[in-house]
Parts: sequence; structure tokens; C-alpha cells
Amino acid sequence: MDIEGLSVELRNIAGTENVSADPSHRAIMGTDIFYSRTPPALVVRPRHADELPAIVAAIARQGGTIAARGGGLSYSAGYLTDRPDTVLIDTGGLTRIVEINPQDMYVHVEAGVTWSQLNDALKAKGLRTPYWGTGSGLHATVGGSASQNAVNYGSARWGFLADSIAGLKVVLGDGRVLKTGAWATNESPIPFTKHYGPDLTGLFLADSGAMGVKAEIVLQLILRPQAVRYAAFSFDRREDFAAAISDVGRADVVTECFGFDPWFLSRRVASTGFADDVKKLINVAKHEGSVVKGLKAALNIAVAGRHHLKNVGYTIHMAMDGRDDDDAERELAIVRKICSGHAGREIEPSIPRIMRSTPFPPPIMLLGPDGDRWVPMHGIVAHSRHLPALEAVDAYMNRHANVIEQHGLVWGQVSTLVGRSSVLVEVNLYFRDERPAMVERYLDRNYLESRTKYPRAPEVWAAVDKLRNGLSQVFRDLGGIHMQIGRAYPYLDSRLPENRDLLKSLKAHVDPKGVLNPGALQLGP
Repeated sequence: MDIEGLSVELRNIAGTENVSADPSHRAIMGTDIFYSRTPPALVVRPRHADELPAIVAAIARQGGTIAARGGGLSYSAGYLTDRPDTVLIDTGGLTRIVEINPQDMYVHVEAGVTWSQLNDALKAKGLRTPYWGTGSGLHATVGGSASQNAVNYGSARWGFLADSIAGLKVVLGDGRVLKTGAWATNESPIPFTKHYGPDLTGLFLADSGAMGVKAEIVLQLILRPQAVRYAAFSFDRREDFAAAISDVGRADVVTECFGFDPWFLSRRVASTGFADDVKKLINVAKHEGSVVKGLKAALNIAVAGRHHLKNVGYTIHMAMDGRDDDDAERELAIVRKICSGHAGREIEPSIPRIMRSTPFPPPIMLLGPDGDRWVPMHGIVAHSRHLPALEAVDAYMNRHANVIEQHGLVWGQVSTLVGRSSVLVEVNLYFRDERPAMVERYLDRNYLESRTKYPRAPEVWAAVDKLRNGLSQVFRDLGGIHMQIGRAYPYLDSRLPENRDLLKSLKAHVDPKGVLNPGALQLGP
């Protein structure tokens, strides 16, 4: 690959200031939350989606390979490669909200729009997307999340992000542009649904960028709920905790539902101080719609919230959205009946209130309360395998107790309800290692200075990596699936032979030179 010649060509397309060969910048772009790989040869940041086809075509013509990056807050090496000929496309400049269509109920955005930006734009119009963002949505982008798939806000009722997407505009490996769904017509295109013939939209979702570079995304819209209720319950027994989450999911009455084991709950509380709650008081007051009511809710968070989180077991934290107060109250009554029926004790719902009042905070979860690094590993399982998954993770970690003790690792589990049929089980690992520059760039300097800084510890990192690989297998042994596959989960190896053959054929068609993120999903060298 002619780096100099390609650099000139890319500068002509995207502007001189948007093409970088700076070693420090490339080094940051060669890391994610957990992995560090070979830095890309160049970084190009297009100014708008229309520049993407020419950029991709130029890289392919010059013999380079391509990786696309959204907000960068992933942990599976999805946009990282070990190839020195990689050009990284930083989609963070594609921030245009092209159209908000309240009549046909869709929103059309460029790939670099963040979830925080989108939520603010829709809120002013009384609208929301069904899935409406990940907790890292201050930086995480719609395009990056589409490449990874995602769950979080809205997932208990509406499922995965992929379920909320109506169409895509994708740049293929040779610069061709493809649209999907109803949008893919030459007869008055309106991107209002993906369901017309075979679903081509799905081919480019959760692909880690191996099938195409997302240029533009269309998401469905719903009316913004008019009433919200919160609930939280504590359980002494894990069996009751798991059963309650599943019954709540089947009842289809909550919008978000997060379950924490005792260790993770205490860890989350310890990672922020009382002052952090106080900072949220104004946001809560605004969220509740009344100063008096808001200050009362804020007091519950700042005082009762800290108090009630002591000496509790497994906890479930939920938000319910209603068309009006009566609707939301009916949902709350159903949740109370289900959870109390499983021996749950109602506690102050401080956590879901905080999450809704400030849904997209700075990503302080990147560091633990002691300044240790954080990385998760997850699996998504059917309800019938939720409790077995929790137990299997415990058994696996207990078998490796000597490694955990040797390196001072700490861990805990989170269960997130995904629609009516599944639960995401996430194992959160904290370990003492040097924090990468990529992590530091997302966090406030005062926050960083308040946390211990550790030296580089490659043996600790290797131990965590080995534990994560084993956890991945634990979930697959239970029929689990994964998001954010990248290079951390063995996707192709786990598919049936017929599926592998079809996927390889499709990859060859959309990426004839094999330039799109080779190795992601185990596709390509």
C-alpha cells in the first residue's frame, strides 16, 4: 500500500485536517477498553456520509484494509487489527440528524450521531426510539452500536437495538452503496420499514463492520411516554431473584430492568461518592416535572438511596413507562405483585431514578472505585437458562479462585432483561493494571486524579483475558449468544457448516477484495 499516495487522495476527499498519521493519535485508535493492537497506518474522519464511498473505494484501490470506529467504548477488538495496512475510518464526524419524521414515525441519522445527541433532539418533539441508547451514549454512536448490536435503555420492552432499526445505507468493500428495506427502491423511497422480501438489513447488523461501513441508519419512533414509575426489590435467594426477572419480562410491563448481585451493587455504589448523587439533584427535579416533587425524589436518592443499599442481597431495579399515570400505576402494581410473590422486599428505587435523570453520564464505569480497570464478558440466554447461567458462572469462577486471589481480581454479575424471552448476564471484572490513554481521554482530569494509578501488569491482563475466554464458553454451553462479537467471541466456529458457507459467500459478494475489517467475526484472514 502506498501510504503517501493514499494519504494525499484521502486528504483531497475529506480535507487535510481530517487525515492523520500522527503516531500518538494512531496509537489511541489502536486500542479499545481492553485490547491493544497494531495502530492503523492512517486515520480518516469524514465530514459527512457522502464522503464514505470515495474513501472506501480509494483505500481498496490502494490495497489497504479498512476498520470503522464509532465512539470506541468497546472491549472485543471489534475495530482493531494486527495488520499494518489498516486505515481506520473514524465516523465521529458524521453527526447529522438528517430527518425526524413524526408522521411516518422514523428518524434518519448519520452513523456518528451519539445516543445523547439523538435523545435530546427527539425529546423536544415528544418522541423516542424504542431502544434509546446504551449507558455510554454520551460517546457511543448509533452506527457503532448497530455494528455491535446493543441492549440497555428500552430493552426490557423493545429488545435489542437491531429490533428498532428500519433501514441502513451501507458502503460495501469496493465503494458501492447499498440501502436496505423499503428504502432500497427506485420508486419513491421512504425508509419506513425493513420488511420487504428477505431482510437484508439484518446482514449488516452486529457484523463488527465486516460486511459494510454504516453510513446512515433509520430507526423507528414511538411517542415519548407521559408517565414513569420506578421500582426496586431485594431478594435473599438467587432463585427468587432470577424467577422474578423472568416473570417481569413475560408480563411485558417494564421498559428497563437491571438485576445486580450483592457484590456488583456494592461496587457500583462505592465507585461514586455522596457528592455525585448531589450533583444529580437538579436533573431529578427537572425530570419529575415539579420542583417540590423533584426535590423529594432527590432527597430519597441522596439519603435513603445510600442507606437502603447497605445490607441487601440480590436486587432488581426497574422503570415503567405509561401513556398516562393510570397506565404507569397499573404496570407498577403488576411488578409489585410479581416481585412480592417471589419473596422480594420493596426498597427505594434510587438507581433507576438516577439512571433516567442522567441516562448518559461520563463513562466513569471504565474505572473501579480503587482506580482498577473494568472489563465485562457477557452472554444472552433464554429465561429457562438464566439461573443455570448465574450458577455456571459462579462455578467457573470458583474453579479459578486461586488465579482470582493471586492477582487481586474482583468480579460481580448483572442481569439485564431483553424483551420477553431473554436475559443478558454480564460478568464485570476489575483488575489492577495500567489504564490506557484511550480510557483516560474519556474521563475528567479531577476524577482520574482521585483514583489510584497502577503500573503496567501484563500477567494480570493475561489472567483476565484467559478468564474471559472461559466465560465465553460457559455461556455458549448454555446455548447463549453474544453481542459486540469482534474478535473476542468465536462466532464463525460456532455456526453450523451450512451457515458458515453462506456467510463466507455473502462476505465475498459485499467485500470482493476482503478489505473490510478482515478477521472480525472470524471472516477473512
